[in-house]
Amino acid sequence: MEPIRQLPSGRHSLSPRAVESDQRRRMLAAVTTALEKHGYARTTVAHVLEGAGVSRRTFYQQFGDKDDCLLAAYEEAERRVWTRAATAAIDAGGEDWPRRVRDTLGAVLDFLAAEPVTARLFTLEARAALPQIAARQRHAFECAAAALRIGNRMGRSPDLPESTEATLVANVAALMGAYVLSGATELLPGLLPQLADHLLLSYAEAEEAGAP
Repeated sequence: MEPIRQLPSGRHSLSPRAVESDQRRRMLAAVTTALEKHGYARTTVAHVLEGAGVSRRTFYQQFGDKDDCLLAAYEEAERRVWTRAATAAIDAGGEDWPRRVRDTLGAVLDFLAAEPVTARLFTLEARAALPQIAARQRHAFECAAAALRIGNRMGRSPDLPESTEATLVANVAALMGAYVLSGATELLPGLLPQLADHLLLSYAEAEEAGAP
């Protein structure tokens, strides 16, 4: 996430919409930083105001409460990580499915390592804090599992039991979250070989077992 930089004081040429957008960016960054520093329970609107350098009136012009701001921050972070993952999948091409899985996962790990404060939004703490975040993450896990199953079918490997992909995605997400919460987010890219193998090994074993 970009550093929280305030607009210069005094007169400027920005439109009211641009000012509002900048204030929103700063508030999303501030609530994310507050979550990382204080945890959900102790984070307050006052932390957001102080971090973003905005008034209470400005905050409530855009958000109903702390939870509303936190959800918006999560949605923005989710959009950016999905964009990074989708770009990596496209760049990997459609012929080599294992490479596409590795490159996509690698892009997510690199994103989280580069933005450890933002990464906190994807942990169990955030899911437990807001049911809306928990619902969005369940949907994201379902989409990731579906992408694995579809990619596997395109590669003509044997289908695995219905719940396999969901379990694989959940396992990978849990390990990533543990690293984030332990303060070892910068180590995530080094887990790529291990996590990619975890996602792909079951397919390779099934294909080997089905080979004549």
